[in-house]
Order: sequence, then structure tokens, then C-alpha cells
Amino acid sequence: MPLNEALKQLRSREDELARVQRIGQIGGLEVDLREGAFRNQRSPEYLAVHGLPADAANESHEAWVARIHPEDRDRVVSHFQQSVDSFDTDYEVEYRIIRPSDGETRWILAKAEIQRDDLGKPIKLIGAHIDITARRTAEEQRELIARELQHRIGNIFSVVSSLISMGARAEPAAAKFADEIIGRLTALHRAHGIVLDKNGDESSDNLPDLIGRLIAPYNAEGSIRISVGGDKVRIGRSSSTSIALIIHELATNAVKHGALSIPTGNVRIEVKGSGEHVVLVWEERGGPAVVGSPHRQGFGSLLVDRAAKAQLGALMRFDWNPAGLVVQIEMSADKIGV
Repeated sequence: MPLNEALKQLRSREDELARVQRIGQIGGLEVDLREGAFRNQRSPEYLAVHGLPADAANESHEAWVARIHPEDRDRVVSHFQQSVDSFDTDYEVEYRIIRPSDGETRWILAKAEIQRDDLGKPIKLIGAHIDITARRTAEEQRELIARELQHRIGNIFSVVSSLISMGARAEPAAAKFADEIIGRLTALHRAHGIVLDKNGDESSDNLPDLIGRLIAPYNAEGSIRISVGGDKVRIGRSSSTSIALIIHELATNAVKHGALSIPTGNVRIEVKGSGEHVVLVWEERGGPAVVGSPHRQGFGSLLVDRAAKAQLGALMRFDWNPAGLVVQIEMSADKIGV
């Protein structure tokens, strides 16, 4: 191929790449890390994302630091320095900047690779800055709606519980029943709070701990009616909804007809994590003798079965053992981690 034709094709590819970066709001960068210096080379698309003039292609490290939002600055600078000083080859961080061109606050996702020599010393960082402001704004709006929903649901639970308490005062004979109903409402309210709460550290939540918080109201006054243990399998917020539905449907049925319907009964929940699969076992003991499976499936059971299959990739097996119901739920580890 003639040299002129090769150069023409190269320029065409470069133009296509630049167009893709503009459309995706992605800016390329290189940082020379040798001898502890941070000599920068920014692409035109990077300059556009950061609101910088064309002559800022070789901006200083200090200029980049100054552009980082004050609330994120220490975290981001520390993470950058630690990544460079370590033997890491991957670098990723999300943070806000304040653009000099218009004063707007924008969210940036920085992803890069760190090239090192044979001794592990840093040579060059090559990466991309992606404007994720729209995504972060949408996430903040969803969190705001979730908090509002949580607040409204909490008000509904409070009103219903108050109405039950008022009715029980007028009918003292129904006081015990009213207390049980309020206890179930409290448990359900707790489940909604866990599922809708976005303020916690999602990566730290695991299945036994989640179930432990869901069943806490059933273990009031020091009496352990439901116990839980097993492997610390990570669970994501999206999967928490389905787990909450399953646990509360099983607990409600146990209170109505199973082991929790009499004082001597109890339930043991065991979580077993093995590779790609997670198994949750619900075992009832000490309750009324089980005479067989029910003749029909209620609405709650149907809802749980569909949620388990669709959202968790789960297979539920029911063993109507005379000594007590045993439910085995096999789930995909990948799906419950979402």
C-alpha cells in the first residue's frame, strides 16, 4: 500500500475514534510517571469533558487536583498516589470536578492502566475519563424516590399499627392478637426499610446478616424462635427484595400453621455457598405434625415462587416431613450478588 494511502486511512481511523469519544463523552489521557513526575498529555475530547481550553493539553498535575471537587479531593488524590506507589496495573475511581469553563459540577469515571518496568516501577498511565453525570443524577433521583417511598410506607405502617392498638384497647380480649399483628407489621416494615435503604455499604452485606435483620422481630423478649447461620454469601440490594419476600412468606406460614404457631416450635435457617450456587435451607422443628402438602397454593406462595425464579434464578423444593416443613432454595450466586 502506498504511503499516502496508508496515512489517509490512519487519519480516517483517528477521526472515527475522535468522533466515538465525543459521542460517548470519553476523553483519553496519558501521564508520564517516570522519576515521580506527572507529565500529562490530554486529548481534545478530554479537554471538552473537563471544560478546558485547547492549550491545556499538557496541564500540570496540580491543575487537575485543583479541579477536583473539594469534598472528593483528598480521597481521589490519595487513591491516585497509592495506585502509582503500589504494584497495581489497574486504576479506577469516580469523583466530581468543577469545570473551569462554566462552573458546572460533573461526575467523572476514570479508568486506566499503569505500565511498569520489570522491577514494578511506574512508567506511564494510559486511560480514559468518562462523563457519567447523567448516570449519577439518575441514581440520586432513584435514591430520593426510594427514601420518599420508605417514609410514606413507614407512615402507613404507623397508622395501621395505631388503629390496631386503639381497637385492642376497646376490646381487651383481643390485646394478644393485636400485639401479634403489630409484631408482623413491624417485621414487614423492617424488611421494607432494609430493601429500600441505599445509604449502607452494599459490598458489606451478606445473606445470613440480612436474614438475621429480617427475622429479628420474631425473636423478641430473648426467645430465639428463628436462628440463622452458614456461609457469608454476598447479596446485592436488588436481590434483597426477593429474599425479604421469601423469608416473610415462610415465616408468616410458620406462624399460621407451622412450627411458630405453638410455643415449642422453632426454625433453623442455613446458608450454604458453593461455587456458582447458593443453597438456603429453611427447617421447622417442634411444631404441629405435618400431615402433607396443602391442596392449593395461595397468592403469597405464588408471588414468592415467581420472584425466586425470575430474580434469583432459584429452584424451590418443599419437603412436607411429618416432623416439620423443610424448604430448600437453590440460587445462582451471580444473580443474588446483584
